[in-house]
Amino acid sequence: MYRFDVPGMKCSGCAKKVEGAIKAKDTAAEFSADVENRRVTVISSVSQTELAAAIQEAGYANQPVPA
Repeated sequence: MYRFDVPGMKCSGCAKKVEGAIKAKDTAAEFSADVENRRVTVISSVSQTELAAAIQEAGYANQPVPA
């Protein structure tokens, strides 16, 4: 399980964009977003580094958070 702070994720549309980036890397990933606190949680077999890069490529700065 990985957690990321995503400061630019300010609405449900942003969360869907981040989710799409994650799902593009791992279609089986479990994704949940807390828009209010601008944090996402992902359960995936893909590495945290790859997921962080996917979020970045979607246009969102992010910071991994200890799970």
